[in-house]
Amino acid sequence: MWSKHPKYINARKDFVTNFSASELTQLSYSLPKILFICGGEENACKNRGILESYIKKHHKEYLTFRAELAWEVISSSDNAKNVNALALEEWLADISDIVIILVESFGTVAELGAFSLSPSLRKKLLPILDKQFERHTSFINTGPVMWVNNDSKFNPTIYTDFKTILTCIPQINDRLNRKIKSSVSRNNLHGLYLYSPKVLLFFLLYVIASLGPISAKEISNLSYDIIKLKDRNKNNTNFMLSLGIALGLFKKTQIGHDFYYSCVDFDKFFNHESTKKMLAKILKSRARALSDLIMIPAFKKELGKVMKNAN
Repeated sequence: MWSKHPKYINARKDFVTNFSASELTQLSYSLPKILFICGGEENACKNRGILESYIKKHHKEYLTFRAELAWEVISSSDNAKNVNALALEEWLADISDIVIILVESFGTVAELGAFSLSPSLRKKLLPILDKQFERHTSFINTGPVMWVNNDSKFNPTIYTDFKTILTCIPQINDRLNRKIKSSVSRNNLHGLYLYSPKVLLFFLLYVIASLGPISAKEISNLSYDIIKLKDRNKNNTNFMLSLGIALGLFKKTQIGHDFYYSCVDFDKFFNHESTKKMLAKILKSRARALSDLIMIPAFKKELGKVMKNAN
């Protein structure tokens, strides 16, 4: 809508010139940790919600999300035909730092079994089981739990009292505080700088926070110009944008036939001391861009709507 405006072209040129794609790779160790939390159906199993609420209140340096919420967003998007549920869970596991499974229902037993069969997923698994079943010689304990305890970077499995689920928080913190290098399969690295899915997601956040509201098409164009992301059908970009919405990183609005993305309160994702350097860079980038963008009437009008909705 305003991508041809001289002021936008100035802001875009400045962003491309000053953005350091290689530096983002170096900062990847300072990105917020992403927790993929699996649990039982909400009406019958309350522990996942309790755990999530505690983490969001007391550990703002972590991002938590659920597979089903991401699936709900993505399955309703134009990209749905290109993604199946199994592929989604593989992607979500690849983008997360840890996969926590509260084994509290038949569904989560099946989920633990399925996840433990994948060598790459198994390395990120942290099952949490009810303490009353710790010494049972069940299939769960002698199968998936044993595999996870052998291979996971976050072993051993946690057994806790499900009636007081928060008593296991110190054990979860112990796992999350471990200095662990994340590994991603070669075929899931993106662009010239071989971004992992997580780094690619925060690259998109950097672009959107600096230049947003910005169209999906322009995000794709910038991704090619800066990191040579070859995404001919825009499947990867659209998927990551949808995932960003599910995580609460991005907001999407429609202007005419096009979708625009914004990221207004992104600073809340950089509460931990290790992320302050990246936050400062984004804020400087945003300030430089706004000096031009705010002079575009259509941009200023749309930004006003976005800010109003955010409040």
